[in-house]
Amino acid sequence: MLSFTMKGFVDTLMVGQLGTDALGAVGFATVATWFVLCFPWGILRGQRPLVSQYLGAGDRALAFSFGVHAFALALISGALLMMVAGPLADAFRYFSSTTELSVAGQEIGSSYLHIRVMWLLPTLLTFAVAEYMRSVGNTRVPMAVDLVVHPVNIALNYALIFGYWGAPELGADGAALGTGLADLAGLGLIFFLSKPKHRFTAENLRLRWERMKEVIKVGLTGGIQFSLENLSFLSITWIVGKTDDVALAVHQAGIQLVHLSLLPAVAIGDAGSVLIGKFVGEFDFDAVRRTLRSTLQIMIPFMMSMGVIYLIFGRDLAGIFLKNDDPELLDYALNLGKGVMAACALWQLGDAFQVAFRFALRAAGDHIWVMWTGILCTWLLSIPLAWAVVYWFNGNVIHVWFTWSAEIFVGAAIFLWRWNSGAWMKKRLVQDEAEVDAVAL
Repeated sequence: MLSFTMKGFVDTLMVGQLGTDALGAVGFATVATWFVLCFPWGILRGQRPLVSQYLGAGDRALAFSFGVHAFALALISGALLMMVAGPLADAFRYFSSTTELSVAGQEIGSSYLHIRVMWLLPTLLTFAVAEYMRSVGNTRVPMAVDLVVHPVNIALNYALIFGYWGAPELGADGAALGTGLADLAGLGLIFFLSKPKHRFTAENLRLRWERMKEVIKVGLTGGIQFSLENLSFLSITWIVGKTDDVALAVHQAGIQLVHLSLLPAVAIGDAGSVLIGKFVGEFDFDAVRRTLRSTLQIMIPFMMSMGVIYLIFGRDLAGIFLKNDDPELLDYALNLGKGVMAACALWQLGDAFQVAFRFALRAAGDHIWVMWTGILCTWLLSIPLAWAVVYWFNGNVIHVWFTWSAEIFVGAAIFLWRWNSGAWMKKRLVQDEAEVDAVAL
């Protein structure tokens, strides 16, 4: 996750050299790309609790089978996205035209989105394999792939954005193409490094609709939740874009900076979720609780420390990304960035609880409840508050980011209550193989 953070950090830094207009356009397009990606991404995460819980129950062959089915879903999803890349780019062009983004920015963003969506197939396939590897506790292979691929991505982006080392100068399109090529390299590398415990045979590679439905059923809640939450984030980005184009650039810079604390926290939550799924499969609920406590003991001090850094150095951190030839506009952007980072500092404790309990509850099998809680918190709090701040009180991007505190802390309190209720102990996913292969699940 640290390497992933640096990938986004450096990519945004390079695009930021093209100006605040390009940074805002690519930032908006990046949010739109994540919205397109998040449904299949969420579906593919359906293998996580299934694989880890069946491993805990001692059925390694069935756990491997769920991984195979998730890979097939990734292949189908990536192929479908390639087919709709053009219409999605056209939709983005229209959508962005309703904001303060310039016409040039609209073209930059739509072209970037088109290229990124065309190259999502290797991204999804790599994620499917990496998710299986992490689910069985083999975190070293995905980590090794990341540590190789992210520097490759940075190098390709550097060459293709600015035209160095004999590469064409593609501007923002170079960032999209470089990332796609790096993801393709990652797919080849993860296949080379992966050594599954089961040999590939016709039997363990055979697709069964019943098992496919099980992966989809568990992953569907994540797909719906991620899609609707990212739709809300896309909507908030659109609301920010209604204020001015500089705000979009600041918004993108803030996203990358908050990743410095959020993604390492996600890595900690991810690690805990694998252990929690395994212990739930073993009916060892005391070990589940100890794992969550350990997760929080690592996560909370780290995120609180990052909050202090955001608060003290917010303007300087934003200045890493924000470039403009007009000194007045640059000063305006830096002041917005300082306020946005102050909002990030406020979030950190609530975000730690959100991440830890979301991962823990989903790993335990309580994924439907997690889905509805996440969706309702987003749509009943974040969107209405952001709308009110901009349209009723004439606020700016700083005020929008501060309104997210409501969703984060309310959601954290609800997830904590759910965990303490113990309802998750009745959500174990493990069935015997005859039940999994039954037509009526």
